Amino acid sequence: MYGAVGGNNYHPQANLHFPGPHHQALQNQIPGNIVPYNWQATKTTVKERLSYMFNNDVMADVHFVVGKSPNVQRIPAHKFVLSIGSAVFDAMFNGGMATKSEEVEIPDVEASAFLALLKFLYSDEVQIDPETVMTTLYTAKKYAVPALERACVDFLKRNLSSDNAFMLLTQARLFDEPQLAALCLETIDKNTSEALGAEGFTDIDLDTLCVVLERDTLGIR
Repeated sequence: MYGAVGGNNYHPQANLHFPGPHHQALQNQIPGNIVPYNWQATKTTVKERLSYMFNNDVMADVHFVVGKSPNVQRIPAHKFVLSIGSAVFDAMFNGGMATKSEEVEIPDVEASAFLALLKFLYSDEVQIDPETVMTTLYTAKKYAVPALERACVDFLKRNLSSDNAFMLLTQARLFDEPQLAALCLETIDKNTSEALGAEGFTDIDLDTLCVVLERDTLGIR
């Protein structure tokens, strides 16, 4: 198993018809996937060319089957791009026990989070929101992409409030993020009544609750 944190058949890119110097569309073996002829000429930078390859079957040499039924998604990728962005992917594809399979199953990651990871590896763009930030953080840790980890933690810090402090404290402890945990505790200290009245308070685990109750800085009378 590859990771820093604890289907369908592959369709090879073959028999593509190149029409010559004319600006015509190419169609590969994936239904509905139209590849414009000479698309490279429209991308003036390496970033633009790599971004174009994100979630694109063009030249893809591996496919990931991500998620659990019924929310499974098959995602194309390129081993070289993944390997230079993640030591985990590098070991998966180039290490001594490298996989020979052209399809990799990842049942413990949500498709939206895996796509956010790939988007970052292909373009340096961070695409997270309140609904996906925790699953993206998990995925970034699993595949050892610290820059995306930091982006997720920074997002959580910016959106920390008394309403979600207990929930985020639980997650910070789970993901071993001491700075985020300290900020959560500080928020709970300053807004104890509001934090205790938040909807997520009843969902915290016992260990987290004990950590909070042992503090002598809570703002309660």
